[in-house]
Amino acid sequence: MKRALVGGIGLLLLLAVGSPAQEQGEGYLLLEDFSNTPAGQLPKDWTWRNKDDDKTKPYQVEGAEGQHYLAARDSGSSVILGKQVQWNPLVYPILTWCWRVNVLPPGGDERYDSTNDSAGGLYVIYSTNWLGILTQMKYVWSSTLEEGTSGRRNKVARPYFVVMESGEENLGKWAFEQVDVVADHKRFYGKIPPDRTMGLGILTDANSTNSYAEAFYAGLRVWTRDAQEKGLIQNYCSCYEEAKAEQTASPPNQPPLSGK
Repeated sequence: MKRALVGGIGLLLLLAVGSPAQEQGEGYLLLEDFSNTPAGQLPKDWTWRNKDDDKTKPYQVEGAEGQHYLAARDSGSSVILGKQVQWNPLVYPILTWCWRVNVLPPGGDERYDSTNDSAGGLYVIYSTNWLGILTQMKYVWSSTLEEGTSGRRNKVARPYFVVMESGEENLGKWAFEQVDVVADHKRFYGKIPPDRTMGLGILTDANSTNSYAEAFYAGLRVWTRDAQEKGLIQNYCSCYEEAKAEQTASPPNQPPLSGK
């Protein structure tokens, strides 16, 4: 698998070489729906950091009848998946996705190293600065922090995070999320982002709390401002409620598959 190193300090994401996103519907680009990967396999065009080569990869594509999603079940591996996805956020600033958390890592709190676990985590990677440090946002489903909480751990090159969902209120349900990646870049970095992104990252982890976390991801799209103003952006996550996961074995040393 061919890889490209991005960011000499910090996250050091190794993103699979990809291509610009293509328009798929009125007003939006489809970034990923996992439809090109058979059930039970790691997602195509996604990869991981070199240091994670020997770790168990707690991810596999599941679903059937065209409604695929990425299932993540982590009991301590803490492997970030990355994909090179290029789009112009100045033209397509609105990012939407579906996710479902089935198990939260108890006590997860993204503000501190000792508790820095999130059942769901989606990174938007904009660019690198002259030091090679990634400019990035991380949207999380937090175990303990309130929805709307934002911040960054007090270390070099850590991403800013925003809590999209919190705790057990929507546990076991597909949730629809919508963010403005240009507004967030301006909010946290003080300027508009470049006109081409670098990629996406996904992380479900439970290593800091020595526990277990489980989440599903699906339907990553970006939309124009015009589509938003016309009301074209609607919750499309209901299609995944009916998706029946094909029978696959659970990864070693992890609970049986849930949410079928």
